[in-house]
Amino acid sequence: MEQASARRSSQLDEIAEALPQRSAALSRLFLTRTTVCVSRTEVGVLRNLREGARRITELAAEERVTQPAITLLVNRLEERGWVKRIPDPSDGRAVLVSLTPVGEEVFEQLRAEYRALLHEEMAMLDDAEVEALAAAVEILDKLIARLSQ
Repeated sequence: MEQASARRSSQLDEIAEALPQRSAALSRLFLTRTTVCVSRTEVGVLRNLREGARRITELAAEERVTQPAITLLVNRLEERGWVKRIPDPSDGRAVLVSLTPVGEEVFEQLRAEYRALLHEEMAMLDDAEVEALAAAVEILDKLIARLSQ
């Protein structure tokens, strides 16, 4: 019994270390193959803005970067025509950052390219491996939901 507990604890440690590493590796690999020149943080900002307009301070907190860094990033995205600044209806002194239609198109292009890349690779997996990955995604969703509370 104690041996099984030790094995489980060891597995949990390995998983805890491996998940962020594997996730980051997939992101890096994708960004080297996409037709859109974009950083991981820029993708994160676009993803966050798909859920609605945000203040610069919110984006900085969500992306875990400084406010000056996110301001520079938003400026770059704005120059590309992917985001725009709009007045905050709840505070006339503040602005919100929102996606433009071009920004939405770019994000959808990124999503489509990511799906295509992974679909092509996953097509070579056998059915059991595909089922295991589908189950892993469901488990990760539950874990993310619990950690987000």
